[in-house]
Amino acid sequence: MSQIQIQTTQNVALSFTPASIGDRILAHLIDWVIFIAWFLIFALLYSSLGSSLLSSKIGIVISFVFMLLPVMLYDLIFEVFMNGQSLGKRAMSVRVLALDGTSPTLGAYLMRWIFRLVDTGIFGSMVALIVVAVNGKGQRLGDIAAGTAVVKLKETVSLAQLKQEKIQEGYVPMFSEASLLSDRDIVTIRAVLKKGSEENNSILVGEAAQKVKEVIGIQSDMDNMKFLKQVLQDHTYLMMVG
Repeated sequence: MSQIQIQTTQNVALSFTPASIGDRILAHLIDWVIFIAWFLIFALLYSSLGSSLLSSKIGIVISFVFMLLPVMLYDLIFEVFMNGQSLGKRAMSVRVLALDGTSPTLGAYLMRWIFRLVDTGIFGSMVALIVVAVNGKGQRLGDIAAGTAVVKLKETVSLAQLKQEKIQEGYVPMFSEASLLSDRDIVTIRAVLKKGSEENNSILVGEAAQKVKEVIGIQSDMDNMKFLKQVLQDHTYLMMVG
């Protein structure tokens, strides 16, 4: 599947892999398993209250508020409070992302939720599947309207990409927190250093350095390029010894 090219507000190009149709279907099925489990639990509790309550007005209100409403608002609530992920999306390691590389706004999440009625409601999931397949950017109608896409969080990393830096004997790491970085993080840092050096792109290197500091929870006044190189060396050493 083709990459989504995103231009950030700092005019830095980023690329993401759209979630495949299979990823989205499985995420949707996982969410539906949760729905079914919720319906079964609610039905057992509700039936224990007696059949007379089932047909009463208050029973209808209770059914809507505690059984149907949570399911109707499920995607909107979880995506807003779980950074663009439902439980199904989290299980499949995909998330909703704005096309400028940032987290979507509340309005964008709301737009996706409103269009879900068309995408997956009226004609089942057929409309969503067709649009995602034709669009090629992980977008259903709701995503196109909201300016979002569903992208992969984890990608396959080759052995060549994981080539490690040479570590001198007696090396002492400066940032032990570098062990918190994933293999994909390390590959991304190497790519940023290469691109930043070739294009003399200090903005890209600076953004990457700031993001790494946020991820591993450290502060450093070191030059951004030197900082990223130091993190790579520290990560390599820490993975070798531990």
